[in-house]
Amino acid sequence: MKVIVGMSGGVDSSVAAYLLKEKGYEVYGAFFRLFENEKEELSRCCDITAAESAGRALRIPVSVIDVHRKFKEEIVNSFFESYEKGITPNPCTVCNEKIKFGVGFSMAINLFGKGYFATGHYARIEKGNGVFHLIKGIDTNKDQSYMLWRLRKEMLKRVIFPLGELTKPEVYRIAEKLNLPPKKESEDLCFIQGKLSDLLKSRLGTKKGLIVDSSGKVLGEHNGFYFYTIGQRSGLNVSSKEPLYVISLDPVSNTVVLGKREECMFRSCEIDEVNVLEEWDGTPVNLKGKVRYRSPEEHCVLKMENDKVLVEFLAPQFAITPGQSLVLYKDDYVFLGGVIKRVFK
Repeated sequence: MKVIVGMSGGVDSSVAAYLLKEKGYEVYGAFFRLFENEKEELSRCCDITAAESAGRALRIPVSVIDVHRKFKEEIVNSFFESYEKGITPNPCTVCNEKIKFGVGFSMAINLFGKGYFATGHYARIEKGNGVFHLIKGIDTNKDQSYMLWRLRKEMLKRVIFPLGELTKPEVYRIAEKLNLPPKKESEDLCFIQGKLSDLLKSRLGTKKGLIVDSSGKVLGEHNGFYFYTIGQRSGLNVSSKEPLYVISLDPVSNTVVLGKREECMFRSCEIDEVNVLEEWDGTPVNLKGKVRYRSPEEHCVLKMENDKVLVEFLAPQFAITPGQSLVLYKDDYVFLGGVIKRVFK
């Protein structure tokens, strides 16, 4: 049975390819080129040299699949457009849906022929009664189900996550046995080098505006609201006797609003771009939700009002941020995901 593995050159994808080969799959490696030229590619987290080296070690073919135009259009350009609107985007979730599991997989099929698609994500897929479910990886420190919420139900039946049942230390031990050199994992967006603020300045320029408190009192000036995000505390360049946080952004007036920590606590939000992965008829349901990748799960109620999907937390949450992903879980199952549109006290 044929399987195409998205290989970045890192340990996770290389071990995933090895495990699939050991299970008897006919394995092909696909390195997705995200940038226009090879020199730029070499400076990023993905490493074609390492991917090809892993392919030779595992005796599997690895081919380069150029998706840089689609990546620039769907991910990079959209990223800056979001900041211009006062939204803090989560591009990695979109990249998984539209690039890796989307156009990248389609192009790989055209090259290698039809088959399954696998990656080194720490997540699992479960099949029950003919229905496929996306569930957490067993390693709670590495679980990446949050980043995969955009995958559609129909996509799950074609996807394999070989590392979902393993912990990161176990994956490293396998890599050592295979003499795969450890590679530093990327913790930032792959298309950003240096400071995000410098990149935003180069793309969007500067635009002076006011920094005010929640009563409208002027506290200072800024060089562009898009340099700020909800919940930000450092780099505000205002003096205050107590800590202040960004509690809202107004792109129209180019205003940054600051407040105390309690003013940055939100009880509920509206989400859009909703992807429902478990059965839901729109009636209220008790779940747990994550407002960002590294945040803990918190009890909440999912409901629908006038065709709007709302999530209300039992306790106020800090810095629920428009543009970020909100992923809801029922036990270990990804129940639903969406993009935070509006927040409410």
